[in-house]
This record gives sequence, C-alpha cells and structure tokens, in this order.
Amino acid sequence: MVALIFALSWPSVVPQILASWRGAAAVPGWVKLLQVLLVAPGLVAVAAAAVNGGWPGARDLLRRLLRWRAPAALWAGALLGPPLVIWASSAAAHALGRLDRDVTAFPRFAAAFLPTFLVYLLLNTEELAWRGYVLPRMQARWTPLRATLVLGALWTVFHAPYFFMKGGHPGGTTPLLFVLTVIPVALVLTSLFNGSGGSVLLPHLFHQSVNAWAEAIPFLPRFAGSHWPMAISAAVLLALGAWLATRPSLGAGPPAAPEGR
Repeated sequence: MVALIFALSWPSVVPQILASWRGAAAVPGWVKLLQVLLVAPGLVAVAAAAVNGGWPGARDLLRRLLRWRAPAALWAGALLGPPLVIWASSAAAHALGRLDRDVTAFPRFAAAFLPTFLVYLLLNTEELAWRGYVLPRMQARWTPLRATLVLGALWTVFHAPYFFMKGGHPGGTTPLLFVLTVIPVALVLTSLFNGSGGSVLLPHLFHQSVNAWAEAIPFLPRFAGSHWPMAISAAVLLALGAWLATRPSLGAGPPAAPEGR
C-alpha cells in the first residue's frame, strides 16, 4: 500500500521539478495541478480499506475523518499549537536579530492563512493514509513509539522529490531541518490520533494548519530570508517529541487495527 502511494505520487512531481530547472518563472500553476502528491495517499488508503474490509472498512476510515469527539486539550493543541509555535519561533528569531521581517502583521498573516488552509484542508489527503490507515496497523505490531518513528521515516522520504527542484525544497528548508521537524511532528500526530480514540480529523487539522501557518508567517527559510525561525521551532518540537516519547502509549491506548492488512 505504501509502495503504491509512492508510485502514484512521485512521478506527479516530475513536471514541476523539470520546470523549476528552467527558472522559477517557468513553473506555471497548471504544472502544479498535475501533482497528485496531495490526493494520492487518501485515494490509495480508501481503496486499500475497501479491498481489505469491503465497504464497511472504507466507511470506517472515512467516518474517522469526521470523528470530532476528543478532549478539549487535544483540540487546543491541534488548532492553537501550530500558529503559536510557528509565530513564537519567528518572533524569537526576530528578537535575536536573525530575522528582519515584520512579525506583528497579524491581520495579514490571518488573511494569508485562511485560503491556504482551506485548499490544504480539501486537497491534502495524507492523513487518511498515514494516520488513518498505516499507523493503526503498525501499532498492532509495534509499540506506538516504534510505529511512529518508522512512519515518520516513510513520511520524510515521501517528500524527498521536492529536494530535487532547482534550489532545493520550495520552502528553502534543508534536508536536516526537514527531518528534525517532521519526526517530532509525527510524534505529535500519533498523540492526537491515539488520544482522540483514532480520529483522523484532529491530525488532519493539525497537519494542514502547520502547512498554512508556515506559509502565512515569515517562517520558511525561503520566505523569511533566514533559517533561524525553522531551526528554533525544530528545537522546540524535538523537546516536545522527547517528552512524548517517554509516554509509552503516546497519548492513550492505540485503537485496534481494522481487519485486513
């Protein structure tokens, strides 16, 4: 199933990679629309759930995307955690003299965040696959920590094609910074998933909030003109991840894996 996600997703980035080598202005919007990197994971996950569990299996996966009952603390973390960490990291870099962008333009940040968030919310289906389908099956075999680290490694490799674009990742992050950010974020997502009894909604909201706020606030190296905001956030996330890793269940008892493989 994971191999199929990679097989469908990676080739879709090739046109954008090739266009980037002709210059940034040569990457038109229609080329980006060729990507199925965002939608392929969810489509494959639903198909796999249907193959293994029939319509009930696919229905259960889709229903967990709507499962909203969870402790208030988890909702606060899912909704408020991303903007707080991203903004605080940029503000800290600014205070240290390592960022010369305005970090107080809150109305502009919010205006930039909302449309980007809605696009990601509708098009990015990764969480249906990674947390909705793959993670429960990994946790049925391994501890939550081991399952998260393995899944975090796969999730990191999934984004590898972006680093082959001219100039590297579109956000300007280095491979090391990307890994140091993604792995602890994977731990947070597992905690949200387990703590909510297997809800895909909370990880999905958190994931897309991270994506959108990172683009709205001067945070990503290419738009901030500095690696410091992302480096500071990586340090914060690593500390949070280390704390979460000490919790054997990463939030709560993991939900039982659905039938099938």
